[in-house]
Amino acid sequence: MDVEHRKTTLSDDASIYSRTKDTVTKEELKNLPFKQKIAYFKDYYMVGLAGLTAAAIFIIYMVYTSLINPSKDVLTVAVLDDTFVSATEEMGASIKEYLGLERKKDYVGVSYYDTDDYQMNMAYMTIAGAGQLDLIVCSYDQFQNQANMGLLADMKELLPAETYDSLKDRMVTGHTVDADLDGNITSVGDELEYGIDITDSAAVRQYITTAADRVILCAFAAPPNRENALKAIEYFLEE
Repeated sequence: MDVEHRKTTLSDDASIYSRTKDTVTKEELKNLPFKQKIAYFKDYYMVGLAGLTAAAIFIIYMVYTSLINPSKDVLTVAVLDDTFVSATEEMGASIKEYLGLERKKDYVGVSYYDTDDYQMNMAYMTIAGAGQLDLIVCSYDQFQNQANMGLLADMKELLPAETYDSLKDRMVTGHTVDADLDGNITSVGDELEYGIDITDSAAVRQYITTAADRVILCAFAAPPNRENALKAIEYFLEE
């Protein structure tokens, strides 16, 4: 240690440097005046202590946010292709308010996917394949594609009987399709009510830009947030 050129709050002839200028014994430190002890502490330990304190605060924050009080996606909505939505955060916040979620860290994830775009389609298929999708908003043509792939829940099975009965005139049917490796259709499933027509809903008017004649709401085959999905369906039904 180059003590001769080192800036310090202690004077060059202080007793703390009297032996070798770079070491201090416990006895010497004990005999220093109080002010010189404080100065010595600041010069040699303050930076290291500040670093340890910052590291401890960071670790505590990470544990708190990831384990004790993590943010939570309580509903996931995918908006596809020609039912375009740009204000995804605003739409998510509107749905969250409707659901009555009070915990600030809970959020409703709304994402737009253009399935003609390779990267967007891969992202959509990944989230769908991982079972992390609750609701889908799309055009009638895209609804038929989703039904063909077997991605959608039968609304008659998903909805409470009373809700289902009140929506019979708005139900939209589709069917699953099985094909061989060459794309030849090998079987077609029964026509089932996989979607609800929400073309005239307030949410569509406020957030969706589309040239499609019909906008359809459907639920993923096994929505991970089933209860919130059912409540959000009511949100999309308001006119």
